Amino acid sequence: MEIEDPERHYYPILRGSELDVAYKFYNRGTEPLIIYEVQASCGCIEVDYPTGSVGQDDFGFITLNYDSAKNIGYVEFYITIIANTEKDIFTTVKFDLNVVTSPHYTQDYEEIYMERRRQKLAGEVDGDLTKQGYYVDFDKTVR
Repeated sequence: MEIEDPERHYYPILRGSELDVAYKFYNRGTEPLIIYEVQASCGCIEVDYPTGSVGQDDFGFITLNYDSAKNIGYVEFYITIIANTEKDIFTTVKFDLNVVTSPHYTQDYEEIYMERRRQKLAGEVDGDLTKQGYYVDFDKTVR
């Protein structure tokens, strides 16, 4: 397995924003490549990878979505790829960046959480009547 730019340094992002990262990899082996699992060093990263096999001399992508809501300052993450590679069963990639606060106001984690919760609840309440997220007693609504 060969990975394009396995060690990356990203420009700073604002706290609370997300960063999408994609690693392009090539199967340089003689057999189809199967990725068994991809593990991130932080729970703030969502991972997506191909579940099928990647043919010889073919390529695929491992995509990551990093949520910076709980971090501030310099952060560094390691992603471990477990696959049927010829040399080692583990392959590790790395990326780092700085998470900065807004120069006008710094929200703490609780404020970011409550804002996201309000947005989610507003979507649930304004949605379909069967998906409002609450109910009322039927006999009290008729007066």
